[in-house]
Amino acid sequence: MDDSKKEIKEGVVVGFSTFEEKVGVAVGITNELTKKHDAVTLVKIASKILGGEGGGGRKDFAQAGGTNKDKIEEAFKALSKKIN
Repeated sequence: MDDSKKEIKEGVVVGFSTFEEKVGVAVGITNELTKKHDAVTLVKIASKILGGEGGGGRKDFAQAGGTNKDKIEEAFKALSKKIN
């Protein structure tokens, strides 16, 4: 996540991972954009859609999980809408 944030200079990085029926989501935000967006808020939005109950971290990096990997695209679209 940190390497991706360095590569893009300014932006939001979202990553999903799956293992069996579980899904993880991580959100990284470059420093300048933490004035506008909060990674904890964004990861909680994704977690709820994915069947999870929260998540946590820092304003620039947060992670969460869920149990419904079939909802990854829906979670990504919700985050994209919130960011834009």
